[in-house]
Amino acid sequence: MRAEPRAGRSGTPRQAGFWRGRGRRGRLFLLGAVVCLPPVLLAAWLLGQARTAEGRLLAAQVTAARLRAELPGGGAGAGQDLRRLREETSAARRATSGLWWSAAARIPLAGRPLRTVRGIAAAADELSTQVLPQAVTLRQVAAPTVVVRGGGVDLGALAAARPVLGRIEGSLAEVRKHVDELPGSTGVDRVDRARAGLAGEVAKLAGSVAKAEKAVSLLVPALGGSGPRSYFLAFQTNAEARGTGGLVGAFGVVTADRGRVTVHDLSSDDVLTAAPAPVANLGEAFEARYGAAESSRMLANSNLSAHFPYAAQIWTGLWRWRTGQRLDGAIATDPVGLAQLLQATGPVRLADGEELTAADAVALTESTSYARYTDKADRHRFLVQVAQAVSETLLHARHDPVALLGALEHLTAGGRLRVWSADPRVQAAVEGTRLAGAVPQRPGPYAALVVNNSAGNKLDYYLDRQLRYELGPCSGGYRTSTVRIRLTDRAPTSGLPSYITLRSDDPTHPHPPGSTLVWVSLYAAVGAQLWDAELDGRPLLMSPSVERSHLVVSAEVELGPGRTRELDLRLREPASSAVPVVPVQPLVRPQTTQVAAATCLAGRGADRPSL
Repeated sequence: MRAEPRAGRSGTPRQAGFWRGRGRRGRLFLLGAVVCLPPVLLAAWLLGQARTAEGRLLAAQVTAARLRAELPGGGAGAGQDLRRLREETSAARRATSGLWWSAAARIPLAGRPLRTVRGIAAAADELSTQVLPQAVTLRQVAAPTVVVRGGGVDLGALAAARPVLGRIEGSLAEVRKHVDELPGSTGVDRVDRARAGLAGEVAKLAGSVAKAEKAVSLLVPALGGSGPRSYFLAFQTNAEARGTGGLVGAFGVVTADRGRVTVHDLSSDDVLTAAPAPVANLGEAFEARYGAAESSRMLANSNLSAHFPYAAQIWTGLWRWRTGQRLDGAIATDPVGLAQLLQATGPVRLADGEELTAADAVALTESTSYARYTDKADRHRFLVQVAQAVSETLLHARHDPVALLGALEHLTAGGRLRVWSADPRVQAAVEGTRLAGAVPQRPGPYAALVVNNSAGNKLDYYLDRQLRYELGPCSGGYRTSTVRIRLTDRAPTSGLPSYITLRSDDPTHPHPPGSTLVWVSLYAAVGAQLWDAELDGRPLLMSPSVERSHLVVSAEVELGPGRTRELDLRLREPASSAVPVVPVQPLVRPQTTQVAAATCLAGRGADRPSL
């Protein structure tokens, strides 16, 4: 007979009782599984989609970088890379779209990173489908190889670029608006950094497009799109320092007519003699500061001021006084700038067969030539030869226009290329660029060291400059600042010809070989006051004046070979939260600059320093 299972208290089998006794816990487990499993699955799905989007966007970054490198030179692979880029950004956008992603993105707080990731993917897709195709079109109509041609510029190609640039600017504005509207603080650092990086790249790209559009609008009229335009061309010798860089050692005239450019009337500085009266009316403040040096009627002292438009107006005024011709503007460069151009064009051959290279252009024009040519007229002829050879190479020789445009941009950034236009509308546009070389009249922290040679020698070739600008905390609407300047004369004590080492400021007294005298000026902030100044730890009396609304304090300083002079200036400046501006005068040797600024919330009284 089969044994019956033993019953529990309820009369059910033990096995049944086992499950029945755990029924509540089982039901709770099943209920928890039903409730918790979908969010876990959703989270896993979202994470997987996010990783897919990240991988696609990283691949898109690589493709976009390759595409950017190809565009300036008209690379043949641009079309293929653009298609690949669209595929990658489209996939990233799809991965962060759809019902479930959108629903999760609406969750308060927790959905913020999802909204930002989705916005980043959408912005990247808009860049690849709207902006970059226009960039490819721009390359086709206005690539450097199309625009820059032997002896001139294709103004038709430039004109064709304007509407394309306008469309790119409009598309970027939309992308920038969408990125700016995304949550910036999501609680996920990786996402926040990605959004900030994208916003920065879009802003940078928008700025570049705006600059390009402005450049095109300037170049067409400036290059004679509606008739010939002529400009004074100054070659500044910054071995003898002047406010805008250096003494004008040679000059010429550049004429542009419908994009065709020529350089003519190249001459040395002694051809343009002093005018009997000022050739430009630059205001009472200018005459008060520079009138004694006859700056507004003499080429040698025409650019004592750091404000390039002043010098340009004097140069064009001197040319008109001498020839009766009214020029349309002025352009300036220097031997350091010429050397940078030679890096793009390659060496040039002078009339006597000598080769001028990027490596020796500065030394040859600013040092060696003075030892080689003891006769001033011979040296001037040599400098004119250099200017002629470089001009001919730039205008007529075959060279890489992409490299040349890059060199010109480098010159502009370093203050080696300056432009002024007599046309107020064109000049208004130029003033918003680095080409202007202007001393701005805007308020805010400002410290510009400017050196003018007072000895009539060429020893600024050996001058080292250091400037440290320390801005203290703000209190009561003002702040205390210190500017520390170190000037070091690196000139050798022997081996230099007398023309380089002369002391025309004091010819009747002996001076150590290699010594010089410089007129040191500091352009301080608008509304600043000088509290005190020291030279090598001793009180220094400095002459105050005002130029372009800036306080300017000046003093003559004697420099000896191998010796460093230290100037300490303590200033009282208006409180300002603006970023400190420290322009650098373009001399032969670079200036070492340091800025240490305490936090300043203007109008808040005393602020905590955070140097």
